[in-house]
Amino acid sequence: MAQATAMSSIAYAHYSLYDALPRMAKRGFKKIEIGSFGSYCCHFNSGSPRPAELKKILADYDIKPIALNWSNDTANAYGQGAIQKSLDGYKHKIEDALEVGIPMMTMHFGAINDREDQAKQRQTAAEFYCKLGEYAHTCNMKMILELPHLYLVHHTTESVQELLDLVDLPNVGVLLDSSHWGVINYNLDAYLDMLGDRLWHIHLRDANPQVDLAQHHQFIRPSMRGKKPYVLTLTPGSGTVDFAHLSKALDRVDYQGDVTTEFEYFDMPLDEIERQYDAGLAHIHNCGWQLPDTVSY
Repeated sequence: MAQATAMSSIAYAHYSLYDALPRMAKRGFKKIEIGSFGSYCCHFNSGSPRPAELKKILADYDIKPIALNWSNDTANAYGQGAIQKSLDGYKHKIEDALEVGIPMMTMHFGAINDREDQAKQRQTAAEFYCKLGEYAHTCNMKMILELPHLYLVHHTTESVQELLDLVDLPNVGVLLDSSHWGVINYNLDAYLDMLGDRLWHIHLRDANPQVDLAQHHQFIRPSMRGKKPYVLTLTPGSGTVDFAHLSKALDRVDYQGDVTTEFEYFDMPLDEIERQYDAGLAHIHNCGWQLPDTVSY
């Protein structure tokens, strides 16, 4: 039976990591994932907390960081000098992650757009992923591609397959996000078969491909409000993602990696976040997912 093994700090996207970590420790997950981005959820961007400080806090709470979901804002794959600028940012953050003891990081590149040079942009993104992956390999850091991704030029399973043929590195794997699957609606079983042993991580979150965004204000990050006809950040049980199917599909391919509950909230009081998290964990448990014995909900 598939098991959710970790919790993401993105649940507390509008609060500091100092606010998030005590609540995450109280929730009972012994493994955590830290989310930190250029425009929101700035949990581990620069200076607060510093790497050495974060390492101590995690040790004090007896929680283990398994991944850093980080981006310094997704660069366009057609901008001059975009590769080098993003490489510089990621290299610095890899150093920070290594100091904390974080073994794995996401890498995002190539924001989605409607330009005519899509194939060239995907090629540029592949070049970036190869260069960053090769650098990370010298640092003994694992890197994961969160794909297909609705906000990136690699937003189809076909483009992901082409990419993986180009980025054939031993330290680069794939992260599957259930909310993106729920909106894109690709063939999950076929995708898992294609990925094989390159599937390294899972994010659990609900989504709805057709919604009135005005009714979901608290679940949409500010920069996306009013721009998309779907919501990617719903509490499990509030959207259309088939978590039972996902559990069975992962069992079929004998997936053994970590699974992060990446419930994500905005403009929401802390107590309400906890209530949402309780409901989300209960829902995935009812859909056939195991939870660690230490986890409360």
